[in-house]
Amino acid sequence: MSKTVLIDYGCHSFTHRLATHLSDLGFPIRYFANGSLESPNLTSLAGWVEERPDVVRSISCEKPYGKLSLQGRLRGELEWGKRCIQALEKENPSAVIVSTVPIAAVTQIQRWAERRPIPLVYWLQDLQGRAIHDLLKRKLGPIGRVLGAFADLWELQILEKSRMVITIADGHERELPLGVRQSERYALLENWANIEEFPQFPVANEWSTCHGLDRTLNVLYSGTLGLKHDLFAFISLAASFRNRPDVRVVVVSSGHASEILRSQAAAQGLSNLLVLPFQPYADVPKVLASAAVLIASLDASAGGFCVPSKVLSYFCAGRPTVIAIDSQNPAAKTIQRTGAGTVIPPGDPAAFVNAVAEFLDNPDLREAAGRQARSYAERTFSLDKVTEKFLNIMSKSNIDFSSLSYPCSSVFICGHSS
Repeated sequence: MSKTVLIDYGCHSFTHRLATHLSDLGFPIRYFANGSLESPNLTSLAGWVEERPDVVRSISCEKPYGKLSLQGRLRGELEWGKRCIQALEKENPSAVIVSTVPIAAVTQIQRWAERRPIPLVYWLQDLQGRAIHDLLKRKLGPIGRVLGAFADLWELQILEKSRMVITIADGHERELPLGVRQSERYALLENWANIEEFPQFPVANEWSTCHGLDRTLNVLYSGTLGLKHDLFAFISLAASFRNRPDVRVVVVSSGHASEILRSQAAAQGLSNLLVLPFQPYADVPKVLASAAVLIASLDASAGGFCVPSKVLSYFCAGRPTVIAIDSQNPAAKTIQRTGAGTVIPPGDPAAFVNAVAEFLDNPDLREAAGRQARSYAERTFSLDKVTEKFLNIMSKSNIDFSSLSYPCSSVFICGHSS
């Protein structure tokens, strides 16, 4: 039977859940995740492999690596790409889907697939070329602008060579190469969170009590910290609330960036800034429930394209979100449309602090925004609907993704489309 491999470099729980759900329905699928990159779900990956050895594969490098060192990150990405190809050779798939895989590693995988030939579907979570362009321009000036233009072109070529491109928000198709748009080799599948894994808990729960956070107003961030995140926002928040003993700023992350935050907090005497390592995935609902306000802050280079998946988990937690991000970002539009929080421009620490303070000082406002967030998640995050859309995309891609047990219907076509 033909087999599809879904490669999620970022090790996200929603893609993992889709893969295991498809397998349970009888579809032959493997799920590859990165076992070396510091991320929130890395602590869960070993459990995923143990629970579903028939589906999940952990692809690991010789040493773990983070996101802040450009040289170390590129070296890790290239090594991971090679190891991923070795794992693909063993699986001998009939199709490959890549999600959040860095363009250096995608290039390796795509070349391998072309030699077979095996169709490759690109699940476009972020415009990496644009992010690299902005970063190099800021760091290297005119030379960086030239190198960044090459990164833009590099990613466009990858997209052009893909059998199908999956976009995650309306309007993203406008960023695709002309050839992909003219041949209609793209389809929309909005990201989601596994709401069935997010029961609601009170602020005073087992996790918050264990960490002394059950009787304070907690402003909490949970997720990776990399080059596109504004670390100063956390320091600014803690400094602004240092004279309020009822407020804590909590950052749940690991890696070099979290060490920088911990050092800066100590140097400035910010005892109200608590930096904790990534927590087990099973504890995440209680972690997020301990918050009065959930926060995220991306710098201006993230633009209107990057969609932080953590915001979707924030919705499930039923807490208000304050996020510094481009107002045209899909996550920003959803927050504004649903009333689930507040969006402010990146690079405005005073506005960020004021938005957080407004929720801290108004319990009714907090409750209303949290209720809107959870309501949106309950209405939107249906795994059955996502599965149906995903199968439609596979059919449109002319990829043999048939199941022996899942019935065909008028909504989608199993196997090859005619």
